[in-house]
Amino acid sequence: MRLSVISTLLTGLLLLPSACSYGLLFAADSGLAEGAQGGNSIVVESQIASSASKTAEIKSLIQAAIKDSPQPFSGSVILLERGKPLLELQKGEGISKDSRFVMASLSKQITATLILQAVDAGKLDLTQTLNHYLFGVAKGDNKALQGAVAGTNSSANALNPSRYDERITLHQLLTHTSGVDKLGKANRFEPGSQFEYSNFGYSLLGQVLEKVNHQSFAEQVAQFATRYQLKGLSAELGSIAAIHAKVPSLAVGLQESEVIAPSDLVLDEALLPAGGLIASAPTYAAFQDLLHAGKLMSAESYQRMTTAHTEIQFLWPNMHYGYGVRINQDDGLVEYSHTGYLTGYMSMTLHYPEFNLDLVMLENLSLNLNDRARVFELHNQIRQIIRSQLLLAKASNV
Repeated sequence: MRLSVISTLLTGLLLLPSACSYGLLFAADSGLAEGAQGGNSIVVESQIASSASKTAEIKSLIQAAIKDSPQPFSGSVILLERGKPLLELQKGEGISKDSRFVMASLSKQITATLILQAVDAGKLDLTQTLNHYLFGVAKGDNKALQGAVAGTNSSANALNPSRYDERITLHQLLTHTSGVDKLGKANRFEPGSQFEYSNFGYSLLGQVLEKVNHQSFAEQVAQFATRYQLKGLSAELGSIAAIHAKVPSLAVGLQESEVIAPSDLVLDEALLPAGGLIASAPTYAAFQDLLHAGKLMSAESYQRMTTAHTEIQFLWPNMHYGYGVRINQDDGLVEYSHTGYLTGYMSMTLHYPEFNLDLVMLENLSLNLNDRARVFELHNQIRQIIRSQLLLAKASNV
């Protein structure tokens, strides 16, 4: 982090309001103002003013981090509290609020949501095997699907060139613990025994959705976007140049190597569920707001999605994985997140349920993977800025 950013951050941390006022940093203040009388009204007005000041401070810290970043940045950033924008920032040639981006692995949250909606509809059982849905009799309108339960087949680990490992379940695919390999190949490890990030596993979940819903994955995404009024969300196929000709709001992806040049990314059916969906930052933020407000699935399914099912190794310490979401609870601050990287695009999303605070960051410039710490340096800075402020807010409320 540059000295100017560090200086700004330290200044923000030193100029703290009173413990009483800091507790209102992200709280709705209209009800408090209405209930205040006499001398109390002065206190409440002071608290509200301090809250607004601290919100502005968080915004300025993020803006400074992006402005002073030693690496190039092109993209769109939105910070929201209770679904309302606090900061909307765009930077880069041709980038506007309506610009759309390939979301990379943020697509997995959409796929996981569609899977859980199918569970709520009785079409899927998360403990059922992958092979049952891909190769068995799996009718989408049958709410009592029957089949071999994972692990009960005595020859489950026998290699079959026309089937995946018989022990793999939908739960394991969602949590990247399946160890699945290409059809006919031996599993990479015993299903459920460890975590290994798998784009292929999420591609298979897309195939499962196509089987039970009798529609292409792209069609399902289009219906999902229409149903929930997510106008900037879509699933497109082809080269970025071809898609841009059809969707002019798509920001053309740029890849940093020796020089910065347009990426050669091609979106196909296999990539869509794992990383190929397209959205604008406000649209993805609207999806995230609906998701965490409990409007996209049952309470039971949302609980499954946000449960820490397995520990993972990641750039950020003490991370776990749910269904399409990374989970961290360091210092008592619950954080749901994900990041993404494809040739020409990078992304990050953060959600803090205690404060109902969200950040969505979509970029059309992917940095050179020769230095992974540099690639995600700005993501790390922004995450730490937000976490530091929220932890201070929690401490002042003790």
